[in-house]
Amino acid sequence: MKNTFDYLYIYFSENYLTHERTKKECTLIEHLCSLEKGDHVLDIGCGHGRISNELAHRGYRVTGIDWSQNALDLAILNARKSNLDICYKNKNFLDTLWREKFDCALSWYTSFGYSNDEICKLQLSKIYDSLKKGGRFLIDHINRDRCLKYLPTSSVLEREGNFMIDHFDYKPAQGILHVRRQFIKDGELSETPYNIRLLTFTEIKEWMLHAGFKNIEGYNNKGQPFSVDSERMILTGVK
Repeated sequence: MKNTFDYLYIYFSENYLTHERTKKECTLIEHLCSLEKGDHVLDIGCGHGRISNELAHRGYRVTGIDWSQNALDLAILNARKSNLDICYKNKNFLDTLWREKFDCALSWYTSFGYSNDEICKLQLSKIYDSLKKGGRFLIDHINRDRCLKYLPTSSVLEREGNFMIDHFDYKPAQGILHVRRQFIKDGELSETPYNIRLLTFTEIKEWMLHAGFKNIEGYNNKGQPFSVDSERMILTGVK
């Protein structure tokens, strides 16, 4: 799992996770979380710092945490190139103690749902505890209903004659999507399978309420009200 979103994934994802897209997503985050300059933002599952670095560039204090040191190394490198002061941590979120509370916490671009349900619920409780009173949490996840409606058996992404191939197998009884990811880079084949829980809006909302969050709202990736046909499923809640 740790290798699934490392260098090879980052290499291929640059085809669609462009800087323009990142800027639009950060503008949406600012709006939905009512961020003010100087707010301290916790980016959980920050990866290579795509969102963290842009938010820091906009004047927010940012702490990013991820389990992939390779991805964090790239995040740190890019932050230094832009003279950005960001705290990056290579730790398991559940095992991390914070010296201060955050104004906002993010779980952006499907960074949630890779553990069993009980651990996912613990993560939400930990996120709640990490926030100041009145702090906001935002989670961006796959819209399960739309995903299953259009789910192919496989997908192929090509870049410069190299390929990332995903094979999908959804298990409805468990609500889990099994993904067998293959990379063909410079003629070499590697494979990194992973599983992700495809959650409904109602499930995430109930888990957030159980963790203590209130005023939970749902949106699509344009900040409009969430619907069954939304490309993404975004929920916000307040401590």
